[in-house]
Order: sequence, then structure tokens, then C-alpha cells
Amino acid sequence: MDFVMKQALGGATKDMGKMLGGEEEKDPDAQKKEEERQEALRQQEEERKAKHSRMEAEREKVRQAIRDKVCF
Repeated sequence: MDFVMKQALGGATKDMGKMLGGEEEKDPDAQKKEEERQEALRQQEEERKAKHSRMEAEREKVRQAIRDKVCF
């Protein structure tokens, strides 16, 4: 019976313990990886904000040029 279960589940037998509420394997570098991921997200957010503020400044220049042309 055990052989049949292993064949039916394929490679999922390692994850069965987790699915049934067993202990998860601890990654020794999990804390470091999470910190690196958070830093990368923060850096991406800063770059996005800088890009959007540059784009908004350029749009404001165009708006002001239109205002100058229309409102002699």
C-alpha cells in the first residue's frame, strides 16, 4: 500500500508532512534572504517614485508652455 501511495503522489511525498501539519524545514538563510528581498522592494519603490516625479515635472513644463501660449 505504501508503494502505491508513493507512486500516486510522485515527488510530493516530501511535502506531505507539511500538508498534514508536520514540521517545515528551516532555511538557515531565510532571514538574510527576506532582508534582501525587502531591500530590493524598497529600492524598486524609490526608483518608481523618482521616475514618476520626473515624469510629472516634464508634464508640468508642457502644461505651463500651453498656458503661456493660450493666456498671452
